[in-house]
This record gives sequence, C-alpha cells and structure tokens, in this order.
Amino acid sequence: MNIEIADRADLDRAEALVSWLQRPHLDRVTVMMPGLDDTERDRAARAIRRLFNDCGCTWAAVAFVAAGAAAVLIGPSGSRAVAVAAAGCLLTAVTAKLLGLAWSRWRLLARLRSLHPAS
Repeated sequence: MNIEIADRADLDRAEALVSWLQRPHLDRVTVMMPGLDDTERDRAARAIRRLFNDCGCTWAAVAFVAAGAAAVLIGPSGSRAVAVAAAGCLLTAVTAKLLGLAWSRWRLLARLRSLHPAS
C-alpha cells in the first residue's frame, strides 16, 4: 500500500489507518505537506513508513532472550522448571510484542499529528 500526505484530509485518512494490531503494510510514503523542506519531508516519510511497518518483533526478541537468560541463570533445574521457564519466556515475549506495538502506535500518531498545519 502507498500513501501520500499532502493536506489535512490525507493526515486524517492516515491517522484512521493507525491501529494497534492491524496496521497496513506500507511500501511507500510520500509527504508533500506545505511548509516542510525536502529533508523534513523525506525524514517524515521514512519515520511514518517505519512506524507503520513496525511489528514489535524487536521488543519481543529482546524480552525473550532476557527472560531465557534469567531462567537459565537463576532458575531451578528439572523438567517442570524448564516447562515453567519456557512458558514464562513465551509470555514475556508476547507481552513485550504488544507493548512494542502500543509504543510504535503512540509514536506514529504523534508523528502524524506533528505534521498538522497550525490553524
């Protein structure tokens, strides 16, 4: 999907696409808002595309590795302890992914709202 942001109506349409779990994947973003130079337009377009396409996987991976390391370093041994540690690592990763999606959604909305012309 490609989007072009050139006026307030385009910003409103882009904001309507911002969801927590079902954001569309964007192949290209073009920002043509008046009052921005080419560098600011390019920077805004890259940031908006990156935030739209963020899936939270980085947060999940970091949390999974940290939880796994903590389970190995401080956890008890035994098959039941391994099962509990694995479930804990999975729960930690899912929670981190959801928090990452929430954080990128908030940042995306803030970025889009920063482009609104002053009225």
